[in-house]
Amino acid sequence: MSITRLSRDRKRQLGQFLTPEHVAADIVKSLNVSPTDRVLEPSFGEGAFVFALLDALTERFSRDAAAGWSRDHLFGCEIDEMAYTAFRRRWLSLGLGPVPANLERADFFTWLPPGIDRDRAVERRRYFTALRQFGAQFDLIVGNPPFGGSIDPALQDALDAIFGQRGGRKIKKETYAFFIVKCVDLLKPGGRLVFICSDTLLTIPTMTGLRAWLMSTCDVQVSAVPGAFTETNQDMVLLTLTRQPRAPRRITIFGRELSAAEIEATPNRSWRVSDDLARYFTGATVGDKLIASSGMTIGNNELFLRPIQAGGLIYEPYDFAFADEPITVAKEIARARLGKVSPRRLQRVALQEARGDTEKIVVWRQLARPHAITLPHPDYCYYNKAVAAIVYHPPEWVIFWRNDGEYVYTFKKTGNWYLHGVGGQKYFGREGLTWSLIAPRLYPRYLPPGYVLDTGAPCAFLRDGVAADELYFILGWALTDLCSRILKEVLNHTRNIQSKDFERLPYPVWVDAARKQQAIAAVKELVLAAQAGRRLTFEDADVRALNQLFCWPENDSQPMLPRPNAHHQLGLL
Repeated sequence: MSITRLSRDRKRQLGQFLTPEHVAADIVKSLNVSPTDRVLEPSFGEGAFVFALLDALTERFSRDAAAGWSRDHLFGCEIDEMAYTAFRRRWLSLGLGPVPANLERADFFTWLPPGIDRDRAVERRRYFTALRQFGAQFDLIVGNPPFGGSIDPALQDALDAIFGQRGGRKIKKETYAFFIVKCVDLLKPGGRLVFICSDTLLTIPTMTGLRAWLMSTCDVQVSAVPGAFTETNQDMVLLTLTRQPRAPRRITIFGRELSAAEIEATPNRSWRVSDDLARYFTGATVGDKLIASSGMTIGNNELFLRPIQAGGLIYEPYDFAFADEPITVAKEIARARLGKVSPRRLQRVALQEARGDTEKIVVWRQLARPHAITLPHPDYCYYNKAVAAIVYHPPEWVIFWRNDGEYVYTFKKTGNWYLHGVGGQKYFGREGLTWSLIAPRLYPRYLPPGYVLDTGAPCAFLRDGVAADELYFILGWALTDLCSRILKEVLNHTRNIQSKDFERLPYPVWVDAARKQQAIAAVKELVLAAQAGRRLTFEDADVRALNQLFCWPENDSQPMLPRPNAHHQLGLL
């Protein structure tokens, strides 16, 4: 759990997007809750679902009957004191008597049903022992679990041990994912879970393990949420899981039943694969030819990055040097993840502190007047930041890279724990492909040799032994509408395009040898044109022509594109 996430405002820390009452009421009306059902609401907030349940039973029976039912059959908890206070105030104002003991202020991650020993409930052995004693006894679990919330740092590792793996697959350490896993644990066979969830659940690769486990455990139905949220722009879906001990299990997404074969053909077990796109998942992937990587987080862009000005000039505002700083236990703890340092490491650092050992750090002095520097220069490398351009884009930034990056690496090494790694380091300087991490579609570009890589623009590079022309063939494929559609509909429909998303793209084995050579020649011409200064768009005819070259063979009308002149050579401008 990142430091940034732990420092957000209160509502975002909690992942709290309170359910509008009309949305809760519409969902509950569709559930036909029985008076004998045991119901759980694991994050009831100000009580939208609780009061909707009471209203539904009141309409069928009476207010007294509904209140009596709640004391014996309705369970729940809410972590937020302010929300719980608002809920309690409303309950009492309705004349329903004391708030039932089953509706508690508690963290669901440490909550177990009343009557179970809850001490040390987050220990793996204790948790599963308690569940076996209690039995999975809920007929219905309903609610709106926290999305993107912060998990108590003191519990993260313990919760990961309990909920972080199911069916041999990793479950992402995310609040709504762990909520779903715990709730499924608590369902009776045949019991239902009905949750409002982020639609990222449908395709995002980090939820692959959760989707795979749910498909092996439950009938799955995904439908539209009845009504809108005002507190978030995040697209939401209504997830209904029915605990199904035996196969076959049904997966129905927005009214369409998906086959297990369609879903399992996709590398991310996508719940948004369709009939017309499933055929492209032949088993061959772009990752067979290219290995993709994220880039580096610097930790202080202003300190090390310089925009390239007209005429290839940059202006350097700092003078850099190294200094020695004492090693201390306090500094080691301050920059460690969650402030946790192993006893062995603490002992070693304490010994270094006692000896008066020092470590090398970067220091800098702001110049009275920035130095004008003409590129190329040995102290600077081109830096690959994200840009909404295709095919090729000239460099716009350089990074201070004196002594092969010694100053940047030292700055990161002596910073907080999340800066210590250097993403993509072994690919620095290599020729490859790149794209913007955050974008509505794939904006692929040729990446010439010589760049240091930024985390905001993932890259892909040829695997050992793969022919050089595959770089241009795959760039052509990435420029097609079909490729972007598969990426955004099936593999990851969010605005993020991670390195692994690119690797999971189908490799176009359906393109025959003649069309493949046409595509390679066409893409080389496009790269040369872009390097010569042409700004290409997806609407350009020679870019759009790639759509026909990469289409499925049954569409056999492809334009013959001109081959490049023999004297053309790819190169840097």
